[in-house]
Amino acid sequence: MKSTLLTLATAMIVTVVSTTTTFAGPGHEHGDGKHAGGHMDHMNDVLQKLKTELGSEYGKPVPAASKEQLVLGKKVFAQSCVACHGASGKGDGPAAAGLKKKPADFTDTEHSKFYSDQGRIHIIKKGIAGTPMSGWEAVLNEQEIQSVHAYVRSLRNSANKEKHGHSNHAH
Repeated sequence: MKSTLLTLATAMIVTVVSTTTTFAGPGHEHGDGKHAGGHMDHMNDVLQKLKTELGSEYGKPVPAASKEQLVLGKKVFAQSCVACHGASGKGDGPAAAGLKKKPADFTDTEHSKFYSDQGRIHIIKKGIAGTPMSGWEAVLNEQEIQSVHAYVRSLRNSANKEKHGHSNHAH
């Protein structure tokens, strides 16, 4: 039953996604400050809303993920997030082709660390108004939400290791 609900929710999101836009578009670059279509303004608006809604919880640390969390998070990601964000989390899922702008690339270290961990968890739960990123708190339980966040966070860390060839590099 839960698998059917996840499949239905993913199909609904794909439908919504084809008619709206999301964060990152082609030419999405953080290093030089160039962003297509007010991308950075939108991210800053979302950041301010997150800080207002979460208050002092916004900067609260999230514990390191356990191996079990990462396994569950990868499974949830494959069932619920791949359609838009792609199997590797680069924002290149099959539904992304129908978008005016690409979904978030979780392997982009600048983009993926723009919001705090608590901010990202809130986005997973509540979604982002005006984008195809809908909230998942009615579909996923708290353990699944925490686990998918842990998995998404690991994609950023994996990208750093690949880019630099080691994990001890300061960023």
